[in-house]
Amino acid sequence: MMRYRLEKRPEPSKLMLYGTPVAAVVLTMILGCLLFSAIGYNGLRAVQEIFLTPLTNPYKWQDLGIKAAPLIIIGTGLSVAYRANVWNIGAEGQYIIGALAATGVALMTWGMSGWWILPVMAIAGMAAGMAYASIPAFLKTRLNVNEILTSLMLTYASVQLIYYLIRGPWKDPMGIGFPQSRLFSEAARLPNIIPGTIVHLGVPIAVIVALIAWFVMSKTVFGYRMRVVGAAPHAARYGGFSETRTIWLAMLVSGGLAGLAGMLEVAGPFQRMVPGFPTNYGFTAIIVAFLGRLNPLGVIVAGVVLAITFVGGQVAQTTIGLPDEATGIFQAMMLFLLLAGDILVRYRIRRVSPEASVGAA
Repeated sequence: MMRYRLEKRPEPSKLMLYGTPVAAVVLTMILGCLLFSAIGYNGLRAVQEIFLTPLTNPYKWQDLGIKAAPLIIIGTGLSVAYRANVWNIGAEGQYIIGALAATGVALMTWGMSGWWILPVMAIAGMAAGMAYASIPAFLKTRLNVNEILTSLMLTYASVQLIYYLIRGPWKDPMGIGFPQSRLFSEAARLPNIIPGTIVHLGVPIAVIVALIAWFVMSKTVFGYRMRVVGAAPHAARYGGFSETRTIWLAMLVSGGLAGLAGMLEVAGPFQRMVPGFPTNYGFTAIIVAFLGRLNPLGVIVAGVVLAITFVGGQVAQTTIGLPDEATGIFQAMMLFLLLAGDILVRYRIRRVSPEASVGAA
């Protein structure tokens, strides 16, 4: 009976590394076309509406910026953590907690004016995201509890906290029974940077955050620490880099940026806290981080690609009746193909005869 094993290839070229995400997107379009055709939809039209219409329709470009901004910020934070081999899967919860902290500031300053309100909301959002990320960091460094499980489970606690607050202490007294907070004051809302559009200040902030992260990760000791600890933990310990400190730094950076994204989202498109605020940006940003090759510059491009699927999915719902879950199917397929491509780039499948297996034993 023949057996197979994975054998590590020589170090792949940059062309192969950066060509894999492009191939994953193209294959997603092809397989998505076949899949939706098989279940009774116009597969070619579905791919066109999801991947091409947001780019060819100028009225959708502003939507791309709004959707891409939180994905870029959260994806940047996750790329830093994953570089250090710290697997923060709970960015969605940190994003929600950051938005709740910003909402608390907005409600406490309701009716007030002043330029300082938005910066205080941003600081509160980042601090709350960092505090929430510190829980799995503490459990990991003190009790060796897997950060994947703890960060993920805390996400569901944050969703329940939203429901409690907007149905109780933060419920809008003028909301006619709807579970939502009151509308933020003008000073607590992000200004639009392009007149006549919905493009708010958070869009350029997202790009600036990614550029700063790229500089820090590629040009500073902090970035060098993250890369070394993630790639060669034994060498990092020999070089004097503390693994515990690196875990804390990675979790705090990723949690803080997720909290900032939550603040920008609640002060921008939503302008109040509502039950529908959890939009899975934190989970989608995981795909953004890997599609961008854990490089903040690549995260900018990947954030736009995933934003295209969000906007295109909404277009496809109205034009051809595609279900809302179609966006998630395309995104999941993209991640699967990307990870599969990474394995094939780094490993080859080798057939091993039974005699060779016995001899090796």
